[in-house]
Amino acid sequence: MLNNSQYQSGINLVSINQRLRAPVYGEYITLVPLTTDHALAYFSHYQLNDIQQMTDLPRFADVREVCEWIKEETAVKNSYNFAIELPVTGFAGVVNLTVSEHAAFFGIWLGEKFQGLGLGTQTGRLICHHALQVGLSVIFTAAFLTNRRSILMLKKVGFDTLPIGAYAPHDDRAFFILTHDLAIKQNGNIELMNYYKREDLPHSFYQISSE
Repeated sequence: MLNNSQYQSGINLVSINQRLRAPVYGEYITLVPLTTDHALAYFSHYQLNDIQQMTDLPRFADVREVCEWIKEETAVKNSYNFAIELPVTGFAGVVNLTVSEHAAFFGIWLGEKFQGLGLGTQTGRLICHHALQVGLSVIFTAAFLTNRRSILMLKKVGFDTLPIGAYAPHDDRAFFILTHDLAIKQNGNIELMNYYKREDLPHSFYQISSE
């Protein structure tokens, strides 16, 4: 298995950054870099459902707080937020990639009226395909164990469940991997733990036995 320095030498991080800052066009969905112009629509959809609880994103009291958060996120060099836009209705939700070296972490939420229509699967396939095309090697994500709809969507996108669990207070979620690299997939647990370590995220993990 290649080490992190070897991965970094094999990918052009500047090129990846430039391509992940540009819009991504699908047959029906367009992913546009999130700006403060989306703040009102973001806040309107975000408040209508339990999106905050299911995503671990901040609570927002008003549109101003959304604007400030978007500005902060835009300043984070390895965080790529896209507004999910549809031809007629416009803003439908947000998808995010947080990149660490050769890996990214995927997150998504859709407004309530756009859920259950297959848009999450379409968006996930679009952004994950784009991420791998621009040079990333692996994409991770997580979903709450009780969120069966999200888990089903991730499976449709192409994610596989990792045989790994997290200790409390993060023991309420499952972890997933998407990669075309067999070596990375075989060492998926280690790759995930290394991602969390690089990002200094407060998670402790354990291997889940296949028996």
